[in-house]
Amino acid sequence: MAVVFALPVTINADGGNWVSLPALPANMDPMRAVFLSAAAAFNVGTCTAGQATTNSGFFHCPSGKVSLGVVNYNSITVRAVGATTISLFVYHYASTDDVPEGAG
Repeated sequence: MAVVFALPVTINADGGNWVSLPALPANMDPMRAVFLSAAAAFNVGTCTAGQATTNSGFFHCPSGKVSLGVVNYNSITVRAVGATTISLFVYHYASTDDVPEGAG
């Protein structure tokens, strides 16, 4: 199956470190159509994972499902917008695959 569903990612609170998305399986093209979903607002960007510094671009995502379009999956980092950690759900597929039913 082309669509890959990752286990929920625990995102640090806004004062914590940026977190990478779950690693891709070996030899998988990192250019992916990526969808993220969370019950609370979060930030997504290309900041350095494992550091609290906002050292690169990011944007605010409201709660719910967000489509990033086709992006370099390996460069994405996330962090919660708020004082608590939240769970982020991730699914993605290769840019050459057909769009899954109901996606987008």
